[in-house]
Amino acid sequence: MLAVAVAALLHQLDAGPADAGPPTPSAALIAQTDRRELVTQLLDDGRHVRFGTDGRGPVQVWRPQSYKPEGALTVVYVHGFYDNADTAFFGHHLSEQFRDSGRNALFIVPEAPSWRTDDVVWKDLDELLVAVETQARVTLPKGPVWVVAHSGAYRTASSWLSNPRIERVILLDALYSADDDFTRWVRATPEPSGPVHRLTVVGFDTAQRSEWFLRAHPNAVKLDDLPFLYDGFRPSQASAQVLYLQSERFGHMELVTSGRVLPVLLHGLK
Repeated sequence: MLAVAVAALLHQLDAGPADAGPPTPSAALIAQTDRRELVTQLLDDGRHVRFGTDGRGPVQVWRPQSYKPEGALTVVYVHGFYDNADTAFFGHHLSEQFRDSGRNALFIVPEAPSWRTDDVVWKDLDELLVAVETQARVTLPKGPVWVVAHSGAYRTASSWLSNPRIERVILLDALYSADDDFTRWVRATPEPSGPVHRLTVVGFDTAQRSEWFLRAHPNAVKLDDLPFLYDGFRPSQASAQVLYLQSERFGHMELVTSGRVLPVLLHGLK
């Protein structure tokens, strides 16, 4: 009987697409996207480009009207579960949030897993950046890269940590796993002339896990809540190597949908 049960379980695990459920939001969007897609919009507050890829879905690129290549950052925002690059960018009004940050940066929103069964879409950050340059026809800033990851996007963020250009990682209620990877990254000695590694963790559903994570970082700066004002960070907080903020006012999705959190973090952190 045990052998029969094991065989049945293995059959379920090996079942083909016909036995699978409906595609996840990310998988569905990837399936209907190809490299020929390219849309460019000149808006009052910036320039938006959405381009397609073969097998990796769309990539959204937004550049504020006040953008200056000199001293600019590259900010890569990775969406969480239940969303895809389109629903996150348009549904969460990310261009407005990027604009409201006042940050001189090129903002990139790639496709990412929308459920545990999805594989990481962009395993190599450099491949994504090259695609942005060639297909969106923009010149990337020479400055460092910040990665903002919401929820399940920790999988993508942790896979990029070997990239020497990444200066800061912001985990928006995303510390569900990969604790050791983020710890090693923070403690790693930067390459010559490379940026110091800085990690910002915002906890809501992940608050208890984040507290355990911080035991390995006794010098971390901790705040009981998110700042109310854009200039609410003290210099020592804004530049802390490890900064933890427990969210009392914004829930897991409100962190990225309210328009009150992302602009403050992007504006205030150094």
